[in-house]
Amino acid sequence: MRALILVLLLVLPIGPLSAYTAEELGQEFDARQLTEQEKRFLQVGLAFASFYNGMIDGAWGQASQRALERYTLANGGTSIVTNADALFAALDAYEALDAEGWERQYNSALDMSFLVPTAALIDGAPSDVFVNLNVRGRSIGYSMTIDNGRAAQGYHEYTAGRAIGEVYTVRRPLLWITSARTSGGISLYTRSDYRGGSWSTLMIAAADSDAGAFAAITGSIAPGYAPAIGVSSGRLATGIETLARIMDERETPDPAPSARVPDTGGETVAASGPHAVGFGTGFIVSEDGYLLTNQHVVSGCASLSVDGEPASVVAEDAVFDLALLRVPALSHAKPASFAADPARLNSDVTVAGYPLPDLLGGLNVTRGSVTSLKGMGGDGINMQISAPVQPGNSGGPVINAAGQVVGVVVAKLDIAYALKAYDDIPQNVNFAIRGEIAKLFLAQNGVDPVIGGAGPGMAPEVLAEQAQAFTRLITCN
Repeated sequence: MRALILVLLLVLPIGPLSAYTAEELGQEFDARQLTEQEKRFLQVGLAFASFYNGMIDGAWGQASQRALERYTLANGGTSIVTNADALFAALDAYEALDAEGWERQYNSALDMSFLVPTAALIDGAPSDVFVNLNVRGRSIGYSMTIDNGRAAQGYHEYTAGRAIGEVYTVRRPLLWITSARTSGGISLYTRSDYRGGSWSTLMIAAADSDAGAFAAITGSIAPGYAPAIGVSSGRLATGIETLARIMDERETPDPAPSARVPDTGGETVAASGPHAVGFGTGFIVSEDGYLLTNQHVVSGCASLSVDGEPASVVAEDAVFDLALLRVPALSHAKPASFAADPARLNSDVTVAGYPLPDLLGGLNVTRGSVTSLKGMGGDGINMQISAPVQPGNSGGPVINAAGQVVGVVVAKLDIAYALKAYDDIPQNVNFAIRGEIAKLFLAQNGVDPVIGGAGPGMAPEVLAEQAQAFTRLITCN
């Protein structure tokens, strides 16, 4: 995500406009502060993410706000949408549009405007009636024609005739819309506008895998010339500039790194001694008393304890951000088992750990899914998860529905709380080190990870109990 911010700073026309300050990023989002073009940009991003199914018109009503709320909740936020949440939605919108060169273009023949992927549009099947276009690598098809009213009516009857279930229709003197879903799982959208004495018809078809793009295209259609949908100057642009500046400040080397745990999930509290006290999470990986955690959790510690018992560092890897601890008191404790196969995209995961232990107390368990199989900038060490994590979760296990470890938490996400309590702007996804990397690290350091066999999914309560048995609190002094 940081790489995306840097790219945006190169292309966004940032001017002398009222900017979101760091303090305002945690305040509740108010769409009235944005221009119509900025609101269209957010709407199209929410449509591509399958949270919005409406007109991309810059009119921010209840449907747009509810879509942003659903987006925020799905990405680990709260029901109160902050300005930071809106900025992350804007970043996702840019990523969705940029990937295939999506632009709202004016078609002079039809006298209509609509979204097209300029970098992925290819010719479709030849036809005597329609101009057909497809999208490379997607199930999306465009069909366009200009005809009389009787022919246009036939196109809408064709769409309705292929429907299963309810058919959505709009019938106005100068506008006809018919939208339906076929038995084959294809969504069809047919729109006819009376333009210049003829009926301009645009038909869009897409499978469920492209539901987000389908919603964005159909919501973007407008008669005549319509404003472009894309990045523009305004509070979103200046807010991204603020985000980038804060992230740069947070990455400035600490003058006394041994005094605290890095800001990637560890938590630091004041202490009366010469060193601060930091907390993290780890989990048992061997009956010989070995514990796995993040390298940054144990970096710079004068001494370590696990649930109050002395611990020592056996091995560290700064590239993987993993560390192996030896805790004699945990000898003969039952270790966690690892999944034999990598986590799959969109699979359910549970995170266990000790976030903010001085404030929250005992074990904390959250749930989410695998949102990407790669980490920031496409690196293969990490994966992205939507399960909320907070300072102190670092080094904790990410387990699948069968109770097997598929990752190790490495970065936190809690935008509103972190901003107010820790003056930190985390990213809109959480990161976990992939389970395959963790197994490799253990094998390289003489620990044979326990591999679990295939098994049925467990009830959430059982998963929590199982995670509690092997998850431990780490204290850095």
